[in-house]
Amino acid sequence: MIIQKTLKREDCILVYDVSPGERPAVAVLIHGYGVHRGMWKLQVKALREAGYPVINMDVRGHGASRPTKNFSVRAAAEDLNAIIQAEQCSKVVIVGLSMGGFVTQEYAALFGGALGYLVVGTTPMFMRYAKWEKLALQYSGLIMKYLYTWKSLKKAMAKGSTFTPAAYKETMDMFGRMNKREFLISWQGFSTCLYERKIRLDAPLLMVCGDEDTRGTIKKHLADWPVQYPGCTVKTIPRAGHLANLDAPETFNKILLSFIKSCAP
Repeated sequence: MIIQKTLKREDCILVYDVSPGERPAVAVLIHGYGVHRGMWKLQVKALREAGYPVINMDVRGHGASRPTKNFSVRAAAEDLNAIIQAEQCSKVVIVGLSMGGFVTQEYAALFGGALGYLVVGTTPMFMRYAKWEKLALQYSGLIMKYLYTWKSLKKAMAKGSTFTPAAYKETMDMFGRMNKREFLISWQGFSTCLYERKIRLDAPLLMVCGDEDTRGTIKKHLADWPVQYPGCTVKTIPRAGHLANLDAPETFNKILLSFIKSCAP
């Protein structure tokens, strides 16, 4: 049984699903930018079949957690902590894709205490970046605002994020839940999230990347993960793009379940 819940947070009411399970470790899922918690449906199914409880949230400004006037990666991490506290979860494994990967890193820095962290299709958040990379991210919102219609922007984002036709169609459907104004409001908070900070993670970290991921400089920085986070493991999934869980769900689910089992045997 999947139970939909809400949690009031300042200018946003968060919506999330809770699935019970007999195992003690709770898998907490954080989706990517512009989509919503529905992107994890095959992972939720696999986790439930394996007996793991699941929390699957719509990040503020996305899915059913709308509207909101305020979005930042830090605010999303604080929302995540509020949900974990509300559900009284003491043993969690946090899984974040793309934007969700940044939220996962921010949560680890601010709160910690998880059994493990799995991030997908993102870059190390707290490392020193070249100035051009940070500027490119910061000004990307203006490019999307003035050079793209909402229809063409959705197509470009979906095409650049997926490798298979099925994943492309599903991603287009999810982007349709937002409008261009909402998309750009949240993007502003997302595009300024990189900053330098030294942290030591308190739990294992696994970084997963689709071998066909062409978003930004994600593949360029794969080698930086073990440098930024000593002990971090990096895995790639063949024939998968940015949304690797949609392009190659069977392979992704095996990696996901194996990682959770290693964190909470």
